[in-house]
Amino acid sequence: MNKCIRAARAVTMAHGENSTIEDFALIHNGDRILETGTWSALKDDFSGEVEDLGDVTIVPGLINAHVHLELSHLKGRTVQEQGFTNWIKSLLSNPLYDLETEAVRDAVQQMRADGTAFCVDISTRNCAQVAGIMDELSMGFYACCEAIGTQNPKEGAKFFPQKEFTYGRAAGSGHSLYSTGAELIQAVKKANDEAGLPYPIHLAENAEEDEIVASGTGEFAEMLKGAGLLADCGNKGLRPVEYADFLGLLDESTLAVHCVRVDENDINTLAERRVNVCLCPRSNTYIGEGRAPWEKILKSGINTCLGTDSIASNYDLSMWNELEYLLKNIEISLSSAEALAIVTTNSAKALKIDDSYGSLEKGKRAVYATVPAHLKDLLF
Repeated sequence: MNKCIRAARAVTMAHGENSTIEDFALIHNGDRILETGTWSALKDDFSGEVEDLGDVTIVPGLINAHVHLELSHLKGRTVQEQGFTNWIKSLLSNPLYDLETEAVRDAVQQMRADGTAFCVDISTRNCAQVAGIMDELSMGFYACCEAIGTQNPKEGAKFFPQKEFTYGRAAGSGHSLYSTGAELIQAVKKANDEAGLPYPIHLAENAEEDEIVASGTGEFAEMLKGAGLLADCGNKGLRPVEYADFLGLLDESTLAVHCVRVDENDINTLAERRVNVCLCPRSNTYIGEGRAPWEKILKSGINTCLGTDSIASNYDLSMWNELEYLLKNIEISLSSAEALAIVTTNSAKALKIDDSYGSLEKGKRAVYATVPAHLKDLLF
């Protein structure tokens, strides 16, 4: 039986615009939206169950474009604001990949309760298990198996599970330029491209990455070398964005995550290659890596979205809190449509899921988020 959701108003983000409808109603079949409009216009022809949310504003289900759910058991177990190398050392002092399924399940349930409808999860060793949990809890997802190491890929290698899920898909991702060998990172990109999938990669995140890519040196480089994970970046004196471009990794399917340490030339390259950028503002603050030039990235026209990163590098996995932090600290003015796009339509476009997510329109998944009361003034 079809059902109806009512709310005092909705920002549907139809066509990427601030399409506000008062007295909003959304009719769905339990999965997909069948019709939207005002309740006064739809009620005479509707006879099913009605859920009235009351005096609230709803928006499309939020999209977390970067999270590491396999680390959900590590809340409060890493150092804060001491820089990347110290953070990594504290991270490695924990049992990273001993998956605690209840911690992952709790994290997904909290994300869903907070309005997140889709996420891009990056797992180093537990991709299929985390995907199964997300699927079980009806979270839309890409479950990305993170390629890390310097080994060359074998011919015919598969980089992610070839398995069907109800609410998402498995994919591949490269960890980073400095920890994933060039041939491996290129092979994963090619596999994702052939499958029509986006390609996430940590890029230009911190000073340690700059030094390794440029010259292969530094304390963190020595740590990676000792673990057999230091990729040969060629010692060409290049910046990370330049090296990623040299490897052919940058195009409209690429999701460059973090981009803290990008200059104007880097931003121009990302824009010219039509790369999508995922900012993780609170994670960068938590670790102590600095702050991405949000304003320049947004003004460049780069399709920009938000992610939380893991609970080991953030205070929570709330996309509302991530957006609030950005809006309170950004030095340019964003319209409500521009602000909401960063967690809805922009993300859907970047991830190639705008046929099902990003706006409240006929044919898309019947998922929504309620704007928290304390954010109404900030957003509207």
